[in-house]
Amino acid sequence: MDSALVELPDDVERLKELLLEQARRAHDLEQENSALKLSLEKLQGEYEVLRRKFFGASSERRKQEEENPQQGWLFNEAETYAEAPLPPTKKVSVAAHERKARGRKALPENLERREIVHELSLDERTCASCGAVRPEIGQEVREELEIIPARAVVNVHILKKYGPCQCASCQKPIVQAEGPAKLLPGSSYSNHTVAFFLTSKYVDAQPFYRMEGVLSRWGIETTRQSLCKVAVATGRALGDLIEELRTDLKASPVLQMDETVVQVLHEKNRNPQSKSYMWVARGYREKRPILFFHYHPSRAKEIVQTFLAGYRGYVQTDGYAGYEEAGRSPGVTHVGCLAHVRRKFFDAEKQGSTEASAFLRHIAELYHAEQKLRQRYEEGALTTEAFLEERSREQAPRLSAMKGWLLAKQGTSPPSLAFGKAVHYALGQWDRIEKYLEHALLTPDNNFVENAIRPFVVGRKNWLFSNTPLGAHASAGIYSIIEAAKANGHEPYRYLCYLFDCLPKAKSKEEKRSLLPYILDPNSY
Repeated sequence: MDSALVELPDDVERLKELLLEQARRAHDLEQENSALKLSLEKLQGEYEVLRRKFFGASSERRKQEEENPQQGWLFNEAETYAEAPLPPTKKVSVAAHERKARGRKALPENLERREIVHELSLDERTCASCGAVRPEIGQEVREELEIIPARAVVNVHILKKYGPCQCASCQKPIVQAEGPAKLLPGSSYSNHTVAFFLTSKYVDAQPFYRMEGVLSRWGIETTRQSLCKVAVATGRALGDLIEELRTDLKASPVLQMDETVVQVLHEKNRNPQSKSYMWVARGYREKRPILFFHYHPSRAKEIVQTFLAGYRGYVQTDGYAGYEEAGRSPGVTHVGCLAHVRRKFFDAEKQGSTEASAFLRHIAELYHAEQKLRQRYEEGALTTEAFLEERSREQAPRLSAMKGWLLAKQGTSPPSLAFGKAVHYALGQWDRIEKYLEHALLTPDNNFVENAIRPFVVGRKNWLFSNTPLGAHASAGIYSIIEAAKANGHEPYRYLCYLFDCLPKAKSKEEKRSLLPYILDPNSY
């Protein structure tokens, strides 16, 4: 007989106590085991996120599922709308269409062309047998692209002076010809050279210390400190224009906002390693986009409240808490971002959640329908009123069904795990997300402004930090002008050259306003 059974007491009450104690121990062990399993799942999820961050693809592009290719779809968070092909319900006939020619693309027509004629010499064209000269019967034309490296030229402006005339009523004894109107008076750089410097840094993400090396190879000794001073001085010279841009932005019926970190080394009473922030807002003036960058050392909610003071309209943001109180201000309608919701389900899918995959397909269907509707609207097939009505009729039931799905999944996964966290975040944002249906300029996500902030993020990887708050403020102003120009179809360098030539000569407020990138026609200069 088992010794453990021999040692059992004969007292029934004592036996009950032992059984209850064993049951409690088993319950405690079961809870401890569940907690350990949950902790393991959480750590495995965090490991997968880190592994994908350092070794995986950076975009949120999903491959077609091998088990069912028809369910495959494509979604890139960097784009506004997903290319989400859905299974066709029936075959339809389409009209014949022209196919694009395959092969090498033709070189742009607007590039300068130099004709170089290749001919045979008279001796080479003369027949060795009869001595006759071969007639020309045609030609073959080949084009090749040649890049001519930049070269530095010194413009020597000679300003002629003229003495008094012989009449007694001459008002000016000496007159002088005017030189070029310069954005930075007294600078040794031309307006177009300043445009080149700023395009290199703020469009091509080339830091000034590298530009210093490039200029040195051309035989020009210019320090990065000098280039930084040029940027700061340009920021000041653009001050009035940027204020006009900000005023127009605050009049937009729709605003999208986002922020990203920037490091400023020399800021009063702050550690050089402290995080500062570049805030970005995108709005519209008569459907033409406006971009505004604003530097501030803080990410506090007061920054948003100050910026939006007096604003009336829609404000679309991610789920950062700093935007919430501003969204409750009188006259402001806070709109959520579906791309941020999608991102959390994408993380959950990467950790093996099939339910996350199912919700991602719902999102794809919504984007696919949104893309088709907006294309018809932009092509003029729908008026604004018809677009809003049709979009609401089609998308509102879809959004409602998605919310119902989320409510059904609430509590099925702990909030500490990726899927539970995604469901919790989505439900917290859903009422705001649905509000995008209320205005034609609103889309399901905040990606337009995220796309606008990306050049700053790319540049930050190269130049790492700003040296002073003054430089950060100057960069914010320059980014505002350049990104607004890009969003409105201007080639940045060409636009800056025109702006820097015209702005010093603009006397009135209206003359200056006419140079704003969302007012100036890209084809007018």
